[in-house]
Amino acid sequence: MASGLKEKIIERMEAKNLSIAELERRAGLSIHSVRNILKGRIKKPSAQSLQAIAEALECSIIDLINSSPSKEGGYAPESHGRIRKRSPLEYPDLMINCSEKILKLITEKKLRVSVDEYLEVLKKVYFYSSREEPRKFDMRFAEWLIESQFDDHKATPKA
Repeated sequence: MASGLKEKIIERMEAKNLSIAELERRAGLSIHSVRNILKGRIKKPSAQSLQAIAEALECSIIDLINSSPSKEGGYAPESHGRIRKRSPLEYPDLMINCSEKILKLITEKKLRVSVDEYLEVLKKVYFYSSREEPRKFDMRFAEWLIESQFDDHKATPKA
């Protein structure tokens, strides 16, 4: 796993004054699971593990996997409706691929999502997919994220 993830987890643990054992407990993960991620024994943690860690640290997965340090203008939520400078679009082909496949998944599942919801999923999938070589769309993560984000967004038949 990229050292960026390790740094983000440690940074957030320190900010919340949490030990590794306490983070594992709060995340509902098995003993040593976070330690193994931090030591590089687990190279690609599951989306479920990342989600549990993010929830325990009160942040999003994207906050953990984005390689840009949070203090240097990396991914940051919008505030007051203004667009902030974010990470550059380093892999435009990956972004296009993610966009096309996410739209296809949403269409196939007949989900009704807002533009903001779609863009948020696109950002998360893009950053998640771009974190390791080879940089390619991660279908399992995208399907899991869409299921977890939009399980109540099924299109209702028109009368």
